[in-house]
Formats: sequence, structure tokens, C-alpha cells
Amino acid sequence: MASPPPVLAIVGGGFAGTTLALQARAAWPTARILLFEPGRPGPGLAYSTPDPSHLLNVPATGMSLYPDRPTHFADWLAAQPDAPAAGEGPCFAPRRMYGRYLREQLRDAVEREEVCHLPQRVVALARRPGGGFRLQTEDGGGHEPDHVVLAVGGFAAGRAQPPHVFGDPWDPAALRDLDPEAPVLLVGLGLTMVDMLLALRGQGHRGPVLGISRHGWLPLSHVSGAFPPPWPMPSGREAWAGPLVALRTLRRMAAEAAAVGQPWQAVIDGVRPQVQRIWHGWDLAARRRFLRHARSLWNLHRHRLAPRVARFLAEQRDTGALEILPGRLSGWQPAGEGVEVSIRLRGGEVVTRHVARVLLCTGPDSSDAWRSTPPIPALVAAEMAAPERLGLGLAVREDGQALTESGQAVPGLWVLGPLTRGSLWEITAVPEIRAQAASLVKALATTPGMGE
Repeated sequence: MASPPPVLAIVGGGFAGTTLALQARAAWPTARILLFEPGRPGPGLAYSTPDPSHLLNVPATGMSLYPDRPTHFADWLAAQPDAPAAGEGPCFAPRRMYGRYLREQLRDAVEREEVCHLPQRVVALARRPGGGFRLQTEDGGGHEPDHVVLAVGGFAAGRAQPPHVFGDPWDPAALRDLDPEAPVLLVGLGLTMVDMLLALRGQGHRGPVLGISRHGWLPLSHVSGAFPPPWPMPSGREAWAGPLVALRTLRRMAAEAAAVGQPWQAVIDGVRPQVQRIWHGWDLAARRRFLRHARSLWNLHRHRLAPRVARFLAEQRDTGALEILPGRLSGWQPAGEGVEVSIRLRGGEVVTRHVARVLLCTGPDSSDAWRSTPPIPALVAAEMAAPERLGLGLAVREDGQALTESGQAVPGLWVLGPLTRGSLWEITAVPEIRAQAASLVKALATTPGMGE
């Protein structure tokens, strides 16, 4: 009698879950692939925005779902009737179009019955005595997969006090019924802040916008025009022996690049393929030093804006429409039709401002929301998973297999995407997650059942 086909359950249907489902389908045509996503699968939080001014911060040529077909998205985009007009440099497509691409690719696989989308939230997971898992959804349904991959992500910043303070700036209520002249506070100055500023101005908001962060740094831009080739990087461990040494190496490389007319962006692009290897080479103390002292500096140079968006941001600041303060939000209290916020500046002075809305744009770096996202609490309570020591996500092996608090691998339980940041660090962008999914597929191929 033939063995039943293996069953792979993927929890989370954003980019990470989508690319894994499609790559796994290509590897195991006979397997049952279950994708659990209570919302619309494909775009996830990152690519669900309907705003056409929200652009990808990676050129279209780097956004394929498939590692073996690097131009897949760019080719799809060029065939769309509403494709952006071709320019002199790389194309930074609207994120809503990328979301459409993800939906279409997954929809086709679902219609062909290659992937089964189950619109339920997974709330519990237990091991079966004979191997595999019992999986329970919030509607009481049950499934028995052989392998489970946690691919949840897209976590908001946290605390909120609607209708004036929003921990999730993507909440549709965050900008609803806002007086066009009212002042707004954006906490955090990364890419999410830029998206919110674009959304505000796009809906006709004319009032003053205040942005704050610890350093007061605004995102930097990709180069305009053709991208320079990645700058060659030293591969020896001595060049990357801790955050301070790594910073000195990058500064030296940037100076060498500048001497021959190449921008610093080429240096950052050159080091990206080595980031996970460098991270693995640091001990826990070195990683903590990086997070405390260098994370903001790295994010500033690593996560860059499309040139058109960078020009918009510069104009907003130059005209005074956007004010920037280096400081922290230390508190707020209701006041009339808005809130009075207290901001502790870098020098220690506390200033107060009255604003109509506060949007926390600090993103997943400051969020612990993953700790309460089902089924993670149940897995931790059952000692089937554990937070890693930096508190950025779950403990995993380098191949993505989940680890218990004692460091034991959990057979059949895997983690993909931002939940593995503590072990991999550079795992939030499409190219890295796409490659991680491909590696996970290879790891699964060596396990009983899936590899047959």
C-alpha cells in the first residue's frame, strides 16, 4: 500500500509563507501544502497598502518570488497595463503592485489545487506520539501535518490609545477623520514614517508634522540612475571581529570606493551577502553591543528610499512641513480633541506639544507583539519553542529548525522570516527571505517523508 503524501503546514501567508509554499510545491508535487492565513494571503502587512505613492525600496529586478528566476517579477511588471513608466535608473514599483503579483502567483497555485489556503488562525500545536503534529485552528478545526513552518511577521509597534494614539500606523482608523490642518506626531524616522507622511499628504493633509527618534536621522536614498556594482569586501574574520572593527572596515571601504568615484551605497550592497556569516561569527555580547550602539546606523544605510521618495522627504523638511527632533516620547495625556505629548530631547530637556494624532512608526524592531501571536505562546508554554536570548524572535538552528529553551531541536517544526532575526539578523527583505525559504526546502528534503 502506498504511503500517504506528506503534509506541510505553513502558518502565515505574507511574503515568507507565500514564497515557501510556491517553492515547496515545485520541490514536492505530490505533497499537501496547507497555508494558514486568516486574511488575504500573499501581500501580508508589507504589501497591502493601497497607496500608489508607497514604493518598494528594492528595485523590481531584486523582488522575484523565485531564486532560480530572478527577473520573474520584473517581467511580470513589464507586462502589466498600468506598469510604471520606464526611467533612466532601476524601477521602484508601487508596493500595491507587488502585493498584486504575490496574490496572483498564489491564487494560480490555489486554483490548480497545488496549495490549499485555509483562512483560519492557528491557535495550538502539539506533537503526535508517532511523529508529526496535531494543529488546531480558532474555529475548532484540526489537522495533522508532518511538518509545520512558522512564517508569521508584520508586527506593529505596540501600545495604543485610540482615537488619538495608534501603535499600528497601518490601522485604517489611524488617519480617518483627521482635520487637514491638525498637527501630527510620527514616532520613529524609518521607512514606516515616510509611508505615513506620504499617506497624510496624499489624503490632503496640510498641517505640521513632527517626527522624532533617538538620533533624529532620516532615511537615506538609493543612488539615482544606474546602480553601481557591489564593492568587493574582505572575507577574513579579522575584518569583522566585532561591531567596532566592522564599522572601521566599512568606513575604510567607503573611503576606497569614494576615491575612485563610487558611492557608499555600493559598499553596503557589497557587504550584504556576508551579513549573516558575520553575525554568526559574533558572540552574544558582540551582538548586544551592535544592537545597543550600531543598529540605527546600520538600518539608516541598509534600508534606503527610492530616489523619488527621498526627494519628497527632503522637500517636506526643507519647506518646514516636516520638523525633526532627536528625542523620545516619554508620555502623553488626552487634551481636548487630541493629546498632549511629552518629548525628552537628547540633551535631557522635556518639551510638550499638542497634536491630533500620534502614530508609532518604530516598526518590528521595537515590537514584542510576536510573543503574543498565536500559536507562539502555546508553543513556548509547551516547551516546543523558546525566545532566543536577544529577545528578537524564536531560537532556531541555522537551517531554521526550532529549538527548545534547553537548545534541543524540535523535529518537524521550522521558523521562517523575521522571527529568526536573533539568529540571522539580516532576514527582513525579500532577497534574504527568498533565499532562506530555498534553504529550508533543501533542509526539508533530507527529512523522512518529504525527501522521498
